[in-house]
Amino acid sequence: MPDELDICLSALFLNKGKDVLTAKEFTMYVSLDLRWMQIRDADALMKTLVKKGLMSKTGDYLRPLKDTSLIDVPVAYRPSEGLIRSLRDQAPDPPAAKGSDGSSGLLPVLIGEALDAGMEKGAFVSECNRISKRMDVNMEVAAVMILKERGRDIMPLMADVRASVLQ
Repeated sequence: MPDELDICLSALFLNKGKDVLTAKEFTMYVSLDLRWMQIRDADALMKTLVKKGLMSKTGDYLRPLKDTSLIDVPVAYRPSEGLIRSLRDQAPDPPAAKGSDGSSGLLPVLIGEALDAGMEKGAFVSECNRISKRMDVNMEVAAVMILKERGRDIMPLMADVRASVLQ
């Protein structure tokens, strides 16, 4: 009888309809599309599946190491709370200086600068996203452009922005 991790792996790949996923695609699909768990828990699930030998990771690509079509997946399967709790217990808390996506802690600093300048957080982040996409630059670069435009002194932040962009 397959354990819950086998069923979870099979349900994921059968629902997605692919036999290869990128790591980002895996976490986004599990958390946002299927709404099984938070992104942090989805990342822990991915690492657990790889660690237990149920899935391989080559570069950024993930593949199941079992034939997922051979496992009976219940209709409307969702991982149990017990599985999600065990993933949370295994996953170390993210360091304070890192964002949930692994980025540097610079963006929160830039948001703080924007708040000090009287901008609303949502509007600032939205504007950063717009500029980032339109000009094809990092969020940090877009944030610095906006702050400079609003008259903020950005020179103390430039070394950190440069390091973030080069990272």
